[in-house]
Amino acid sequence: MEYDFKYLVGKYGEAGAREKFEKICKEIFQEKFGPKAKEVKVSQGDDGIDILVGELIDRPLIYQCKFFINGIGASQKQQIKQSFNTVITKYPNISSWYLCVPIGLNTQELKWWSTWKSKTKAQHKIKIELCDGAFLLKEFKKCSGYNSTFDDDIRNDLEQVRIFLEGANRRVYEEVLRGEDDIDDISAMYNDTVFISMLKSAQILEIEDFKIDFYNAEIARHEARSKDDINGERQYDNLRQKLLSIWRTQYRQYKHSSNGNTLIDKTYLRVEDLDSSTLASPISNFNLLAKKGILHQLADDKKLGWVDNYLEVLDRYMEANNDRDN
Repeated sequence: MEYDFKYLVGKYGEAGAREKFEKICKEIFQEKFGPKAKEVKVSQGDDGIDILVGELIDRPLIYQCKFFINGIGASQKQQIKQSFNTVITKYPNISSWYLCVPIGLNTQELKWWSTWKSKTKAQHKIKIELCDGAFLLKEFKKCSGYNSTFDDDIRNDLEQVRIFLEGANRRVYEEVLRGEDDIDDISAMYNDTVFISMLKSAQILEIEDFKIDFYNAEIARHEARSKDDINGERQYDNLRQKLLSIWRTQYRQYKHSSNGNTLIDKTYLRVEDLDSSTLASPISNFNLLAKKGILHQLADDKKLGWVDNYLEVLDRYMEANNDRDN
């Protein structure tokens, strides 16, 4: 038998299953954040917020629950965009936006999500993450209310749902781009992102391989987080700090006022040298491409660059390109 959240639809009907799914999400984040996590009751004026962590006036975290049980097609994509736009328009000071869904994304859905997330994050300068079904069920098991929310039979079935979704995720990630075979599919995915502008502002023009690396890092992080929020996120943060430290050493030696090709080459070579030692990770999906891609995630967050005074250089580049566009 293949298990997913459709099991709850069969048991409770679609409306009942949606309510159960939202209850799972609420319990997870109230357990995690305590009284700072508040359920926002559904109404015409709820502003697209299901769970609020913090205060609306003080850079809160927003969780949006979408019971997309049959996948993410054109209609669902439009709903995701509309929900985000509603929140960011009314509350532009939020720090993070999370989408909670009861499924695992297939390859095409994951590519769409990665593209939309990167462009939207670059535009609004906030954290955006996906909480899929496997992640949510793993976190739900940690909640003190887990045993009281469902009876033994349903908990056993939910465990089978979690196992099935993790296996489905694994199959999807094995299909996802790890090399150059599908470069045409993602060539235009990241053209408007900060990390691409960071490269171009440093006169680094051969950028297709860097898009592949960034994509691998995005997928690897999502898989690690889906498997285990605490350990997966910790391993990611650990790698991120090590890679930032490696970049700083190379930056001090090889930074140039306008050309970053030597710096990025030297940084990449150092990452390759340390791949199986300092940068070794118990999470197998953080392969060499993903580790290199974390450098570009850091650049996307403006934590590093490829020339001296890289933020000033980036600003001048962006300003010049905006003038040309206008």
